[in-house]
Amino acid sequence: MGGCATGAGGHRSPRSAGRVCPADYRIEADAFSGGPEPSCDTLFVVGGLYGNRFALDALDRLVAAETGTVHVVLNGDVHWFDRLPEDFSEIERRIARYQALVGNVEFELRRAGDVGAGCGCAYPDSVSDAVVGRSNRIHATLAHMLAQSPRLKEPLQGRASTAVARVDGRRVAVTHGDERLVGGWGCSRDSLRDAVRQGELDTWMRVNGVAVLATTHTCAPAAVTLGSGAVVNNGAAGMPNFRGTQYGLATRVGAAPSPSALYRACVDGVSVEAVPLCYDHDAYLQWFDSRWPTRSPAAVSYRGRIEGGPADEVGNALLGGFEVVSREHSG
Repeated sequence: MGGCATGAGGHRSPRSAGRVCPADYRIEADAFSGGPEPSCDTLFVVGGLYGNRFALDALDRLVAAETGTVHVVLNGDVHWFDRLPEDFSEIERRIARYQALVGNVEFELRRAGDVGAGCGCAYPDSVSDAVVGRSNRIHATLAHMLAQSPRLKEPLQGRASTAVARVDGRRVAVTHGDERLVGGWGCSRDSLRDAVRQGELDTWMRVNGVAVLATTHTCAPAAVTLGSGAVVNNGAAGMPNFRGTQYGLATRVGAAPSPSALYRACVDGVSVEAVPLCYDHDAYLQWFDSRWPTRSPAAVSYRGRIEGGPADEVGNALLGGFEVVSREHSG
């Protein structure tokens, strides 16, 4: 979501920049029907790349290693730490081979004017004002860069907020936040633990003929199976998600399982998995430090996580129906 950093808790200012969810983030009820639905043997859903070109290298390697047809959806927040024009343009050039959706980062960066949403993260009460303020300053840094190089915005215009793909005939719905809002937190770990919310999602999936709903936005991975299918949130592709790790995560839905999966569930005959994006950690950290010095908002919020992961364990992400299948990358 371009901003779910460490440091939660503390005072909150209601309806301030970074906490509001703009009205145009709303996803129409029919957004997951009527459009193109590419069919594939394997689907990768990659949210929260955050400008990490090295994680993109890792994704390209995973795609190249697959057999059969492969489709890739980058479901938002492709950009975040890529504060220089050459970084931003390189990411856009390289993802042109894949399908890209808009996340709140891109949604706010492509606007012609400021609507007061800040980074557009729509942070909940549990996140401190200090974290929200730093995210807004990161967004302002990127927005200033794009104001100086407005042509870089062009690929963001018209980028869709939803996609549907079919894996071995099963419909997989993809968006950034949740099924209702680009910046929604309805697929966060806390939301997915709630029995009422699980019931809402189960009904929504059944009515819409969806076997898997794949999201990101909250920077904390979560996965659960329901009666009608699975909901899986990859957390972050461009940063570590668990304590002591140095890799990002992507969601993989495949007709056959992956040998590199970290955790998995079988849903209506397809494998729904979290797979590590094992990027060059040292090169990434060196690049990050060259863009965001020690006291910059990105360094304060994220460098510790990039270096050694957040205070989180793989088991915290598994909310029912998914099992760890590899200990090699479990931290």
